[in-house]
Amino acid sequence: MTLIFDPWADMTPAPKRQLVRRRVKIEVDFALFWIQDHEGRPGLLIEISKLVPNISLQEAKINIRDISVDVFEFNDDNIRALVVKLEHRQNQDVFLKLCLDLIENIKTYHDKYDIFYTVCKRLKKWQSLFSSGLKNLLSKNEMQGLYAELYFIANMLENNLLDENILIQGWKGPEKKHQDFILNDSAIEIKSLAGDQRDKVRITSEDQLYTHLEHLYLQVYFLSETQNNGESLNTITKRIISNLRKIEIINLFELKLGIAGYIDISDYDLPLFKVKDHYMYIIKDDFPRITRNFLPEGIESVTYELVLSSIERFRTNKLNIMEQ
Repeated sequence: MTLIFDPWADMTPAPKRQLVRRRVKIEVDFALFWIQDHEGRPGLLIEISKLVPNISLQEAKINIRDISVDVFEFNDDNIRALVVKLEHRQNQDVFLKLCLDLIENIKTYHDKYDIFYTVCKRLKKWQSLFSSGLKNLLSKNEMQGLYAELYFIANMLENNLLDENILIQGWKGPEKKHQDFILNDSAIEIKSLAGDQRDKVRITSEDQLYTHLEHLYLQVYFLSETQNNGESLNTITKRIISNLRKIEIINLFELKLGIAGYIDISDYDLPLFKVKDHYMYIIKDDFPRITRNFLPEGIESVTYELVLSSIERFRTNKLNIMEQ
């Protein structure tokens, strides 16, 4: 990832235990500065209300990899501020995305009290993202795969096919389990094809098309990218959240999105996806696949391609996920 711009460029070194500041170039009702400390570490300073209780300030103690978050009193300016600072410059590209996201979420605020809680909420989302080992934004293929999993969730919710608790808890894709969904006694693997990828799907392990559960399905979505009338990752996540009724399930869903490497930033307003078609296959004993039981000793981590025309007879319209 390359920097869109470098707001810390050409900053003069700060005196020891001090900060150099450069005002963020937007009109706001509070202090908002790009900063750099005496060791050259970049950061963002955001003014917050002095009325935030001391016990609430503990919410700012958010542990994010390579990023420190602290509350400081700047007596010379008579302000209290959150200082978000990067410890290692090699992660500056992602850190800039975080700072721009914070600015975007608070730029219209007038109440410095609300600013504090909004920043903490956004930082917790980024915490989930960084804990997944993220170093870059999702690739095009990763976005495509995540969209397909989210489309499955949205379809299940909007057609009232399964309790939201079972559905979101059963979403295993972000956790890199063998299948993307474990729903009651059924496992479902989601695959997506786009562009010229029309006739085969890639199976990435000998365990992906095997389960000890009663039923195993392969759901394939055929996607296209569109200029309009499509749906982005940001749009479909909002659609799903609007259909979830329980706050604890919304929190779980957002946690899993973070583990998957997603956060609702403007970078995910594009591309726009549209589902052109979808097939579901039931995987039975004679389904063509490679499983661990049939591998010679010493061979593992098998990857292969499955030609869809060869499994036409396994297509089904019925998904057996009866609630228990």
